[in-house]
Amino acid sequence: MMGLICYRDAGEKNGTRMLCGVNFCAVYVTRGEGVLAQFSAKRAVKYLKKRRVRQAVFPKGHPNAPVFARLGILPPDERPLRQVKTAAIVRCAMGKLGLRAEHARIALIADRLSAALEASAISLARDVRYLMLCAPGDAHIARAIRWDCGASVSVCARENIRADLAAVFSGIAPRCRCPVLELENAALGVSYGAEDLPPEAVLWEENDLLCALYLSGALREESISVKDVIFPAKAAENTKLP
Repeated sequence: MMGLICYRDAGEKNGTRMLCGVNFCAVYVTRGEGVLAQFSAKRAVKYLKKRRVRQAVFPKGHPNAPVFARLGILPPDERPLRQVKTAAIVRCAMGKLGLRAEHARIALIADRLSAALEASAISLARDVRYLMLCAPGDAHIARAIRWDCGASVSVCARENIRADLAAVFSGIAPRCRCPVLELENAALGVSYGAEDLPPEAVLWEENDLLCALYLSGALREESISVKDVIFPAKAAENTKLP
């Protein structure tokens, strides 16, 4: 069971709470950042751990999320959702960069084969004209796509990638002149959305909640959209010159 961090109101007690059709292990904490709020967060962690809960959905802007993280309670794992939404993430990034599918060169890179890599390649090959694969078994995937979809996909070596955008599924990102989506890198920001959620859902962090609903099977991946992709800031962009 996933945890659900809630702000305490009169008469509310820790226990099971249903949200969006999913039962959560709910804990109620004090608002704010002071000593009482931090003590409340530590008690909540103790309650969750006693019930073997290690991941939880947090309220929007919860100031004591770092306290939970230090004590072993983290937001839901985004990686499974990110993997199945890779094609949508790439398309969203293309839109932000002004890349048109009929002209853009897109590279998919991995150090091992995966279902996510194959599914993304098949999806993108339908509208991206210049799609490149750089992964073990990439020639086999390219032939399968050509037979099944009639689309031409090229293969390339890591040291010879010439692309406008690259998505790295696994392994170390190669040196590219183009923007790179490192899917396993938490510094890459992806925001998700979904329709028909109940009004009370807006009280919690949307990404956390959608990841939890996907992991629980309450939401299918096609019901979840990719709203935005935020590339990690470059070191030079973070440097303040005197």
